[in-house]
Amino acid sequence: MSLASDARAILRAGVVAADPARAVRAVVRRHDHGVTVAGRPLRPGAGGEIRVVGIGKAAAAMADEAVALLGPDTEALVAVPHGYPAPRRGVRLVWGDHPTPSRRSLAAGRALLREVERSGPSDRILFLISGGGSAVAEVPVEPLSIPHLARTTEALLASGAPIRAMNAVRRHLSKIKGGRLAAAGPPRGFASVALSDVVGDPPEDVASGPTVPDPTTFADALRVVQRFGLRRGLPLPVLRYLSEGARGRHPETPKPDDPAFRRVAFRFGATNRTALEASARAARRRGYAARVVAAPVVGETQPAARRFALELTRGVRRAPWALLSGGETTVTLGPRPGSGGRNQEFALAAAASIAGRAGTLVLSAGTDGIDGPTDAAGGWVDGSTLRRAVARGVDVAGALRRHAAYRALDRLGSLLRTGATGTNVMDLHIGLRRG
Repeated sequence: MSLASDARAILRAGVVAADPARAVRAVVRRHDHGVTVAGRPLRPGAGGEIRVVGIGKAAAAMADEAVALLGPDTEALVAVPHGYPAPRRGVRLVWGDHPTPSRRSLAAGRALLREVERSGPSDRILFLISGGGSAVAEVPVEPLSIPHLARTTEALLASGAPIRAMNAVRRHLSKIKGGRLAAAGPPRGFASVALSDVVGDPPEDVASGPTVPDPTTFADALRVVQRFGLRRGLPLPVLRYLSEGARGRHPETPKPDDPAFRRVAFRFGATNRTALEASARAARRRGYAARVVAAPVVGETQPAARRFALELTRGVRRAPWALLSGGETTVTLGPRPGSGGRNQEFALAAAASIAGRAGTLVLSAGTDGIDGPTDAAGGWVDGSTLRRAVARGVDVAGALRRHAAYRALDRLGSLLRTGATGTNVMDLHIGLRRG
C-alpha cells in the first residue's frame, strides 16, 4: 500500500466514526416508556408528539436515523446546504446555501421558524444541529436583509476572525441564531443532538447556537468589529443596528437565565476528537505508531502547517509512524485571492518542510468533504512535491502568497476529492512517515 492510500484510509476511518446516524444512536434511545436524549426523558404532553427539526450539513442523515428510532409517522423537517445528501425516510427538506446565506437560505430559515412556531405546548422537539447551519437557514432581524447578512458573512470570512468572534456578530443579526429558533413559539420541552465543527465544542458556536442561549452581547459584537477592522467592510445598516443594540434600542439574544432553556438537554453525538481517535486506531492497524496532538490546531494556516510538518520530521525513527491533529485554521485573504480552502493551503504549505524526504506525506482534509468554495475536500503532499512542481512549472511559493492552492495541487495531481460526506467535525491533518 502507498502512503497516499494509507492516508486516505486513515481519513476515511475518522469520517466514518463521525457518521451522523451513529451519533444520533449514541445519544437518542427508544424505550418502552418513551425516548431519552442523553439519559433525559423527552415525552410529549397530552395529545402532543415529538417533532424533529434539523439544520446543517449532517441534518439529513441525522433526521433519517431519528425517524427510524421514533417511528415513520414522525413529523420532521431539515434544512441542508444545496448539494449535500438529502434525507431518505420521507423527511421534509428545504435547501439553503453555504458558506454565505442567500435567498434560498432565507426560505429555509422561514420554513424552520414556521415549523417551530406551529408546534403546541404539549409537543416536544428534537433538534438536530450540525455545522453549516449558520448560512443554510437564516432570517435577518428587521430592518436588515439577506444581502446585508451575506455581505457581513463575506467580510467576516475574509477578516481572519475566529469562529467565536464571527458568531458573536452573526447571532445578533438573526432570528434563528443564539437560541432564537428554539425559543420561537409557545413554551415547550426540547432536546438537541449536535455534531461539533467548532474548536473546543462550545454549543453556542455550532451553527451559531440556534437552540442554546447566547453568552455574548451587542457590546461583544461591536468589539469584534473594532478588533478585526470591519467598519469599512460591513454594510452601514448592520453597523447601525449593532450600535443601537448596544445602546439598548434592540432586544438582546436569549441569555442562560431565559426560562425557555430550563430543563432541556443538549448533547454532542460526535466531535473532532471522535474522528481523531478513530483515525489513530486505523493508523495503528496499518502498522503505524500513531500519536494524536492533544491541542486543537488553530491560527493562521500556513504557520500551523509548517509546525505540523516539522513535528512529523523531527528525530530519527526506524518504524513507520503517524502524526494526527485536528481543528480549524484561518486564512486571512488579501486582495484578489485565488481559489482554494484552508486544507488545500495547509497541505501545500507543508511541502517545503518535507521536501526531499522519501517516505513522508502530509494530508489535510475537511471531514465534510468540502474545502472552501471548491470541489475538493483538501490535498496532500509528499517529499517529492516541490521537485515535481519545478518540473511542471508550478510556483508553490507564489500560490501560497496568492492563497491559490487549488490550481497548484490540481496540476500536481494532489487534490483530494471525496464529495460531500454528510458529516462535519472540522478538519483532520494526517502525517505519515516510514523509517
